[in-house]
Amino acid sequence: MRRTGGLVVATLLLIGLAALGTHFHNAAEAAAARDESDQQAVAVARQAALGLTNISAQTVDQDSQRLTALATGDFRDQFAQQSTAFRDIVTGSKVTSRGEVVEAALSSSDGTTAVALAAVRATVGNAASPEGQQRQYRLRITLEKTGETWLVANLEFVP
Repeated sequence: MRRTGGLVVATLLLIGLAALGTHFHNAAEAAAARDESDQQAVAVARQAALGLTNISAQTVDQDSQRLTALATGDFRDQFAQQSTAFRDIVTGSKVTSRGEVVEAALSSSDGTTAVALAAVRATVGNAASPEGQQRQYRLRITLEKTGETWLVANLEFVP
C-alpha cells in the first residue's frame, strides 16, 4: 500500500510540475508576442514621424501617399481630404523638410491600440529661406492594430 501511495504522490507531483511548466511557457510566449507587437507599433510611429517631416515640393505626391498608407479611420479620411491643400502649400512655398527621429517609445499599449511619443529634429526650408532652419518636434501618435498591422489613427504635435 505504501508503494502505491508514494507512486500516486509522485505522479501528482509530476502532473503539477508539468502544468506549472506549461503555464510559465505560455506566459513567456504571450509576453514575447506583446513585445514584438509593441516594437512593430513603435516602428510604424517612427515611419509616420519621418513621413511627416521628410517632404519636398518635388516629391509631395509620393510623400502624401506614404502617409496615407500608414493611416486609418478618421485620420486617414482627414488627411485624404486635405491632401490637395497640403500639396498646394508645399509646392507653392517650395517647402523642403528633412527630419530624423531622435527617439521614439510607447507611452501605452493594450495590444489593439497604442500611443507612441516621438522626438524629431528637422531642417525646414522654403522659397524665402532655402537654407532652412532647425526645428524640434514632439509628436504623440495614436495607433490601432488592424489584423496584424499597426496604423496611425491620430497624430498630434505636443508642446
